[in-house]
Amino acid sequence: RLLMWFDAEANFQRFSSTDSIDFYLKKIKALGFTDAVVDVRPITGEVLFDSPHAPKMKEWHGYTRPNFDYLGHFIRTAHKLGIKVQASLNIFVAGHNYFDRGLVYTSHPEWASTVYTPQGMKSIMDQKEKYSAMVNPIDPTFRTHILNVLSDLVRKYPALDGIMLDRVRYDGIEADFSEMSHKAFEQYIHQKVEHFPTDIMTWEKDNEGKYHATAGKLFKEWIEWRTKNIYDFMAQARKTVKAINPKLS
Repeated sequence: RLLMWFDAEANFQRFSSTDSIDFYLKKIKALGFTDAVVDVRPITGEVLFDSPHAPKMKEWHGYTRPNFDYLGHFIRTAHKLGIKVQASLNIFVAGHNYFDRGLVYTSHPEWASTVYTPQGMKSIMDQKEKYSAMVNPIDPTFRTHILNVLSDLVRKYPALDGIMLDRVRYDGIEADFSEMSHKAFEQYIHQKVEHFPTDIMTWEKDNEGKYHATAGKLFKEWIEWRTKNIYDFMAQARKTVKAINPKLS
């Protein structure tokens, strides 16, 4: 299997017509690619298909795309060429920090991950050196939202060959240190965390002035808990998708 990735934002204007999609699918077929991976949920949390649960990305960098079935055309043309189509979604993210754009900047700022930095606690929306405004993976309202979006996608495109999930993770070691995560972690380990977040980790500066994370007494339990959260979500996402289309990979 050889996969070619079609990014949503970088290719927004380039693939805003059906003949352009046809041209590039023929091109990757000639090069020997077997699958087209079509990004339909970029990091802003907008989607490139019609969904009652998420806003559709109609414009990017001042260019407005004509209204047509973007993913549907990819699937129809690709299948004629013998190419499979995988729809890609960025999962635990809902904003673009470089442009202050996305769901965490409009309707759901509470979804944004709280990061523990050497300078203290802050919203990830304030970390402008990071372009992805990641969300808290355990937020129940976000999980409901993203599972609804997945369901909309699977129902709308029964001919889709598969789904690829990107950013199904925490935003590195700094996240998520919200009060929601604090309480959920205490429930998981069945004890109070006396000193949060330093019982989990601290930031220490080396001789060159660079900060490094140092594990606290509950660090291993914290990593185990985070891992379980991602594992459980993946199981839930798979169950949701397979209930609608058991053949979808």
